[in-house]
Formats: sequence, C-alpha cells, structure tokens
Amino acid sequence: MRAMGAWGAAVLAMTAGAAQAQPADGTATVTAARAAIVARYVLPDVAAKLDAALAAGLKQRRYAGLTGEALAARVNADMAAVTQDKHLGVSYDPRGAAMLGERGLSDGAGDGAEDEAIPPALARMFTRMNGGARAMEVLPGNIRYLAYDGFAWGTPEAEAGLRTAMQFLKGGDAYIIDISRNGGGSPGAVAAMASYFLPAGTPLMRFEMRGRAGEATRSPAAPFSLAGKPLFVLTGGASASAAEEFATHVKAYGFGTLVGETTAGAGFRNDLVPLPGGYVLSVSTGRAVSLKTGRDWERVGVAPTIATGAAAALPRAKAEAMAAVAAAAPAEEKAEAARLLAYYRALATPVAPARAIAAYAGRYGERTVTAAGDALTIRRTGRPASRLVPVAADTFAYDGDPAVQVRFVAEGGRVTAAEVMQRDGSVSRAARTD
Repeated sequence: MRAMGAWGAAVLAMTAGAAQAQPADGTATVTAARAAIVARYVLPDVAAKLDAALAAGLKQRRYAGLTGEALAARVNADMAAVTQDKHLGVSYDPRGAAMLGERGLSDGAGDGAEDEAIPPALARMFTRMNGGARAMEVLPGNIRYLAYDGFAWGTPEAEAGLRTAMQFLKGGDAYIIDISRNGGGSPGAVAAMASYFLPAGTPLMRFEMRGRAGEATRSPAAPFSLAGKPLFVLTGGASASAAEEFATHVKAYGFGTLVGETTAGAGFRNDLVPLPGGYVLSVSTGRAVSLKTGRDWERVGVAPTIATGAAAALPRAKAEAMAAVAAAAPAEEKAEAARLLAYYRALATPVAPARAIAAYAGRYGERTVTAAGDALTIRRTGRPASRLVPVAADTFAYDGDPAVQVRFVAEGGRVTAAEVMQRDGSVSRAARTD
C-alpha cells in the first residue's frame, strides 16, 4: 500500500500501551532497526551514518537495561544527532507492531511493488475516524468548513469518507479545509482531494526512492469540480508529510490560499517497520518532489500566504472567505453579506463598543439585554439567549445568527432604544423600559 506518513505513525501511536508485550533485549531491537535503516533509508550516505551511530551505541552499551519508552527515547536521541528527519523514529507500541505484522507498511512507490493489504485493525481505525474527515460544518454565509485530520486511503470506507467530504463542500459559496492537525497519510488521498480543484492529469509529485526517480503522480479525474470558488486551507506546525503535499499543490497551482503557520517540514515518505519487543520504526524511504516547483519541503515546510498564529487562523480564514462571498453576492444578498462580513471581521479583530458593556443592559420591549463582565447577551421572551458580538460602535451581532444585528440608540449619553435588523433587512425598534 502507499506510505501512511506521519499520520499513519500517529494512528498507530494511539494504540500504544493498549497491548502488553515483554520487551526484548535492547540489542535485538536496535540491531533490527539498523538493518531496516541500511536497507530502506532514502539517503544512503545518511543511512551509513545512522548505522554507525547505532553501532557505536551498542558498543558503548548505551541501550543496556533500557526497555519500553526509555529505550525508544535513547535510540531516537542518537539518531537525531545524525539527522533531524521528522519521519525517522522508534516508538514503543506493542499493539501497533502487531497490527503491522512481519512486513510492516511500505509505500512501494517507484519500485514496482504491488500494494499490500491494510491490516484489519488499521482498516477499522480508518472507518472509526471517518477516513480523516473529523468535522463538517455549514457556517453563516454558506461557508463550508471541513476539518480533515488525515489523508487515509486504501479502504472503501476511507475513500468514501473523502468523497462525502468533497460532496459536502460542493454546496458552499466558499470553502475552508483545516489541515492544521493533519499529520499526513497517503499520496493517493492527496491526489484525490487535489483532483476536485485541478484538471485531470495535472502533474503532482515525483517520489525519489533511495536516489531512483519513482513514478510521477497526476491528479485523477474527479466526479465534479470545486474549482472557481474561494478556498482557504488552514496550516500549522502539526501539518506534516502528505498534508504538506496538499498545501504545496494549493500554493503552487494557486487554487486556494494557505492561512496559519508554516508546516512541519516533514518532506520524506516513510515505511513503518515492526521491531522485536513491540517497537515500531518509522524510516524515510523516499523524497517527494513537486512537479510544479521542482522542490521538496523537507526541513523548511510550506509557508502560508496569510501568516497568523494558530488561534487566529480560523477566524482570519472565515473573514477572508466571507469577504470573497460578499464581493460576489447578488444584489439582493449584498446587505446581509455585509452584516456577516462585519461579524467575521469582528471575530478576527475584536471591535470595542462605544460605551461600557453595562450601559447596554436593560429591557427593550420583548427583549432583555444582560451584561456579565465583558459579555453581553440578549434574550427574547420564550426564546434562548444569544451572545452579542460588537461589530461597530453601538452595533452588535447575534453570535448564533449573525445576520441579525442590534443597534443601540443613545440620547443624552444614555442608551434609550434598540433597533433589531432581521436577516431580510426589516427593522423593529423598541424603547428601553427599565
């Protein structure tokens, strides 16, 4: 099968400790790791240095008496002294090692290897994780948000999860795909997602396996296109491997805008290899090169177009998406779109109200406005309360329905009335009665 990348390793790591195994002697574990690195590591000169470092560790008895996570940590420290490859590492994961079986998970790209069957336990995990599509939400303004945490592929359920997520996006006026927590996965899933935004046959990647140019990948034919509408992709330091490949395509082909932080810089492809004693070795086996840019992202990552901190990325993307939607809105929707844009911009860059929050509290016809600290809520008789978000000096949006907004009217320095604008643009005014 295709390499699972950092996300596959993370999935297996979730099972660590769930099964117990008697740790083998550290010598057997490290010796097996050395053999796998020499046979598989993408850069032969670095493989030789890694092998020498581990051989020296064995000779110096650095691993003697260590078991479990302590042994893995010592081995990883010795390898990190040679290379900062983020795909390279040993984890103590008895259940994961059992899931991998004797052969492990190998990408096989470019060497003619046939795809291997995905272990049943891992296939079940793909199903339980909905193929990586963690959340889908329709945001005000018909912005479709997808949190996609892993490029799972190779099972009918994983592939259906991606198709369903793309079908969900199809109805939106703008899209946000959140890969800020996506540790990677399969290039097949990346190509499938990219195909909804690119013409069939678009050159994507070349995978160089231990110095040999592997088969180039191209975007397959998609059942429909999502191109032509605004797309914003959230990235962060946890976006790795296959997630970085997708970010590369977004940026290189210009079919979307990256928002957030620079990605992890994990540009190699990897195999997952079980080791004696319940350990799993992730070993880099290939270098991924963009056919559009001619470059990889190993140790440098993919920089966003709009750089923000992690917490600010989603609010900024929402504001940018709504600005694009508002610009293209038909005449009859312009006013509502403008109100929504004011709301999203206020979430991204908070607006200070014209007066102290407590000054707005009071009774306005059927509505009661309550202040608690710096929060303001409004409640109509017989209906749930809604938080109010300041969007202008004396104007607030309903947080749960931001096209509905309240403008407070002041006379003589005191708030005396409230005007509520509904989604259809109609306005009702109520005097303050408390």
